Amino acid sequence: MFSLWLQIVRWGYGRMVALRHFLYNKKIKKTFFYKKPKVISIGNLSVGGTGKTPLTIYLVKLLAKYQIVAVLSRGYKRKSVGFKVINGLDSALTAGDEPYLLYTYFVENPNVVIAVCENRTKGIDKIMEYKPDIEVILLDDAFQQLCLMPHLNILLTTFHQPFFRDHLLPLGGLREPRKGASRADIVLVTKSPQNLSPLKMEAIKASIQPYYTKAIPIFFTYIIYHNPIMIGDQKADRLPIVLLLVTGIATPLPLRNYLETNGHKITQLIFPDHHWFTYADILKIISVFNGLSHTDKAIVTTEKDYVRFIAHDWIKPLAQLPIFYIPIEIGFMQETEQIFEKIIIKTIV
Repeated sequence: MFSLWLQIVRWGYGRMVALRHFLYNKKIKKTFFYKKPKVISIGNLSVGGTGKTPLTIYLVKLLAKYQIVAVLSRGYKRKSVGFKVINGLDSALTAGDEPYLLYTYFVENPNVVIAVCENRTKGIDKIMEYKPDIEVILLDDAFQQLCLMPHLNILLTTFHQPFFRDHLLPLGGLREPRKGASRADIVLVTKSPQNLSPLKMEAIKASIQPYYTKAIPIFFTYIIYHNPIMIGDQKADRLPIVLLLVTGIATPLPLRNYLETNGHKITQLIFPDHHWFTYADILKIISVFNGLSHTDKAIVTTEKDYVRFIAHDWIKPLAQLPIFYIPIEIGFMQETEQIFEKIIIKTIV
């Protein structure tokens, strides 16, 4: 019976998605195209966890060498509304965790603007009013923004849960049917194993290509984990053996696997994606940490969780404990990074 209800809900959700696409395809609902600035959309078919933020950081670093760049995000779960250019008075609470993390990366770069707005077309207009010489705008999590026609549409899908094996909500994680992938100009298969064989890559490409009428560039990326950074005034030259891993992200398993592969013993507290930590959560984290019997121990978290921790005054009790976050970035398989960069640069010139 439960499965039947899920099927019914999926059918209803699918009908709503199909109606929305119909209205845009028939031009009943308007689609906007901006000659300037150039617009690059980054998104996915599934709900969260595909690696959009590391890719956005990568693209900003690349593009800001040549042009003035803005990132426009919805600012999911922020405690503010409307258009906002992120500045030094903001935090993850007012900006959203991902936009604020981006801001911390580029706060000293005058060629980068980080902004949030629920309405993306309004957001683009406001960005151009704020800084008319903006030349390219990266739209974060915008694959379903049918009201906009980007110059380049980048689709991310994970190696372990590619869109062609997934199902529509609520039976799976897809926001729209698989055929929606056909709108992409580039596909990135993210979070791939670094030892992925060429044969396996070709098999995945063969599963993706049928969604397109012509050959599409398909890239494989993996996660690069950097040295952990300790929060607060304490200093440490290494990560302890015993770790309490605290995460509020969509897919924490790769980080746990990385830590365990490097010999760490993990106790894990998992919170929902984009979770706003409460004082009760902090007390629970401290209690679990104090319950770990080993003396060589620490708390470890992700960058996105870190910016949500520091948005509250109650980070102070945690800051008395050894707590680290681990920065990440993306790497490209088989020396394909230059090919990817050429496509991006060609789009903006």
